[in-house]
Amino acid sequence: MTRLLQHPSLGGEIPSALRENAWTPSAGATERTPTIRTDAVYVFYTTVEETFTAIRVANDFAAALGVPVTVLHLRSVPYALPVDRPSGISPLETEEFLERLRREGLNVRVRVYLCRDERRALPFAVEPHSLVVVAGHHGWWPTRSQRTRRMMEAAGHFVMFVDTSEYRPAARDASSPLRAA
Repeated sequence: MTRLLQHPSLGGEIPSALRENAWTPSAGATERTPTIRTDAVYVFYTTVEETFTAIRVANDFAAALGVPVTVLHLRSVPYALPVDRPSGISPLETEEFLERLRREGLNVRVRVYLCRDERRALPFAVEPHSLVVVAGHHGWWPTRSQRTRRMMEAAGHFVMFVDTSEYRPAARDASSPLRAA
């Protein structure tokens, strides 16, 4: 069972063109060449700091495409607990997280999926061939962000991995096409 929690204070209404999945394959695309879905840019939660880095990068993409940013948390609930009554809340649902989004001027939709298995919940959370941003760092052993990236790529999504050890936000001027709105 998967439950969706939507925070209305962060998202606003989705334009009807986006709700209806208004996208078409590009010219010359064949069945073997998937097209990137551009109805939203998705960010997957890994840690709070990594997620905010990913949101900043995704916000630039979303502004250029004119689409919303959706932050997703596929939260695994142990079998010992009912799936609709996990212990605690998602970090995305905390007042600190929501306040920081407002303070930084990041307008995103937040969705939390409660599930037993992240891989099985993925098709309910994201449409095929979606544009996904995941932030994290490379380590000797696979990190949560690297596992999330591989899971998304294996499911056929287009993933941008932002290495937080090398990421430095660029200063924007008024003429930049990707400036914050």
